[in-house]
Amino acid sequence: MKVLKKHFISGIIFIVPISISIWVLLKIFVFLENILGNFFKRFFPNIYTPGIGLFSLVFLIFLVGFLANNFLGKKILNLIENFFENVPFLSRIFKFTKNVILKITEKKENIFKGVVKIKFQSGYTIGFITGEFDNQFCIFIPTVPNISTGIVLILPKDKVEILNISVEDAIKLVVSMGIFTPSHASDKD
Repeated sequence: MKVLKKHFISGIIFIVPISISIWVLLKIFVFLENILGNFFKRFFPNIYTPGIGLFSLVFLIFLVGFLANNFLGKKILNLIENFFENVPFLSRIFKFTKNVILKITEKKENIFKGVVKIKFQSGYTIGFITGEFDNQFCIFIPTVPNISTGIVLILPKDKVEILNISVEDAIKLVVSMGIFTPSHASDKD
């Protein structure tokens, strides 16, 4: 019975991460495919095949990137940006989204400047320093398992304990729901 249990757990350890990875990739593929794929399905049903929407989206991104890096293209894209920045409600969404994308695409070490432990409810939690001003830290506390959402706290520097672990190890700790600890950082398994 112990051998069967061992084989079953080994199978789960192998299959679950692969299954979740494939599922996430499929969801991303379907989402990206539908951005332009629905356009092709509606207006060009004769040439639509699964994948053409994703391929077209990647091609469009490269084309806009090419335009953004030459003189005439910059002028055209600036006109489009000015339009979006001057439409009353749309301008807020556009500016916010652009600022978030610019911040994310900066060097990764600039996003989180350190890892802290803070008192939170009846215990402690891990947070990431995102900025500082007036002797205070801006601290992002991610939610699990989707660490792209969370809350932001502004706390005096003397109310936080800066931890001596890397941001990468802290992210692993949060995403794994505490299973991965910095002591595992040197483990190869």
